[in-house]
Order: sequence, then C-alpha cells, then structure tokens
Amino acid sequence: MKENLALNKSVGIWIRVSTDDQAKGDSPEHHEERARAYAKSRGWNVKEIYDLAGQSGKAVMQHPECKRMMKDIERGHISGLIFSKLARLSRNRRELEDFSEYFKKYDADLISLSEAIDTSTAGGLMFVHLLGVFA
Repeated sequence: MKENLALNKSVGIWIRVSTDDQAKGDSPEHHEERARAYAKSRGWNVKEIYDLAGQSGKAVMQHPECKRMMKDIERGHISGLIFSKLARLSRNRRELEDFSEYFKKYDADLISLSEAIDTSTAGGLMFVHLLGVFA
C-alpha cells in the first residue's frame, strides 16, 4: 500500500451536480469550494476543474470533460481527483469500477470528500478494498 502525503501533489476537481440538486441549492460552486479547501489542507495544487454540472451520472465516461480528465491522468498532469461523493463521480457501478482500474493503472488517487475515501492514504486504500468498489 502507498502513503502519498506529498506536498505539491497536482490534483483536479470533479464537479457533477445534477440540475435537480442545483435547484435544491447544492451548487457547483459549493462543491468546488469544499474540494479546494481539502486540497489546501493537504498542501496540494489544484491544476484543473472538470465541470460536468447538469450532466446525468448514469454515463459520464464519454463526456468531453471526463475524457479530458483521463488524458490529464494518463500524461501525469494530475495525480489525483477530488469529488464530493461517489454518486457525483458516477452513478454507474461499472463506470466506478472502470475509474478505479484506470486510476490504479496510472498510480493516481480518487478522493471522495463525503465518504472520507482518499486512496492517497493506506487507510483509504484499505477502506475501498474492503468495500470492493475500487478493488
């Protein structure tokens, strides 16, 4: 297991808030503020914002912002992705598994604020392994 507590880690922020959530006052700006605060608390640099606001969570892998994020992971531009909760990353279990495999392949981290999942830590890796979501 890795323990990646490096300062200056380059991360992206994933924002996907449905239109219904936005109508209830759950704004993309709020998600970005929380993610930026988390990155700052860890000493990480936010390099990119991936804005999928209003996009359905049933299938996000083909969205242009998702493709851009995956290219950024592949080329090492970012080494982690912060998002508010798993359901904001995707509502499709197969896509969550695909994200997990992709991030693992490029030694990148998935960081969910609501579920307190941070695969940059040994505890976060153990948690997701036990859940079987990102195994």
